[in-house]
Amino acid sequence: MFGPSGTSKFQQEFGSPTVAVTGVAGFIGSHLAERLVQLGCSVIGIDDFDPWYDLNQKRNNLLDVIGNPNFELVDRALDHETACAAFGRSSVVFHLAGRPGVQDSWGQGFVESSRRNVELTQQVLEASVESDVSRVVYASSSSVYGSGATSLEIAPEPQPISPYGVSKLVGEQLAHVYRNRGLEVTNLRYFTVYGPRQRPDMAMHRMFESTKANGPVFVRRGDGLQRREFTYVSDVVSATVAAGFVAAAADETFDVGGGSSVSLQEVMSLVEKLAGASMRTETTAAPAGDPAVTVARTNKARDVLGWIPEVDLVKGLGQQCEWHRQRVSSEAPILIAD
Repeated sequence: MFGPSGTSKFQQEFGSPTVAVTGVAGFIGSHLAERLVQLGCSVIGIDDFDPWYDLNQKRNNLLDVIGNPNFELVDRALDHETACAAFGRSSVVFHLAGRPGVQDSWGQGFVESSRRNVELTQQVLEASVESDVSRVVYASSSSVYGSGATSLEIAPEPQPISPYGVSKLVGEQLAHVYRNRGLEVTNLRYFTVYGPRQRPDMAMHRMFESTKANGPVFVRRGDGLQRREFTYVSDVVSATVAAGFVAAAADETFDVGGGSSVSLQEVMSLVEKLAGASMRTETTAAPAGDPAVTVARTNKARDVLGWIPEVDLVKGLGQQCEWHRQRVSSEAPILIAD
């Protein structure tokens, strides 16, 4: 229903709503904006193009929606005035803006993690209340579990082991607080999202780039036996759209995972096979804040959202591999008018 082929059914049930997407130029945000436009929504995308990674990549992420009459880009910081102006026209706010990265959140990095993941989230929630938004969907992270999300049989309690995980958990707790002011908020805990447009700091992006001639070295952290629940970006988008519109999703929290936990070493082998080239690698000690295993419990998302992941790891990595083949690291910037 919430995939790109479900447009007519979506419109029959929800019409053509106007929604806001914060962090719209990012990896997941840009894919989400495309899907929402495909479904018939009018999308107000907000992004300040923070230079934390290549601005050319961020601007190129929006190529498929820029110029669409149902997409509006707000290229500025998400302050209170900007938020209220956009949210006042929106029925749902998808809040994806923030500062990602476990390792970058240590030390002084936590200043930005706190500002963008805690303070900014509070501003989004406050503006949503003032603007009579019907629901906010908050993009959280599996990092809130720390080392606890290891089994389908045991429901873990949030216990982050990194400053980043703390900042995302505080965002969830703020969401809970703002429910007391009548705001519906749905939290989504994403598990290691991958696919085309993946951020340059993420492991799979670095792996594929390291298979290119004269590409950078992929630094493997730890022995490669750590396991992750990898989730393809289109599946994440489907869950996110459902969280915005399914009535029963109000004030709930969901794990969003790809359906299987795979070791880093297995992923490295798949990347080399798909790329047809060996990776240039180095190995360092596993860093602090890096859990040994992550496993998503997606039964709740299946039962409430009607969502199940559809793209397996081999297919998803194949699509990311093709994106890396076509990607030119020195892409010219795409000029986007204000």
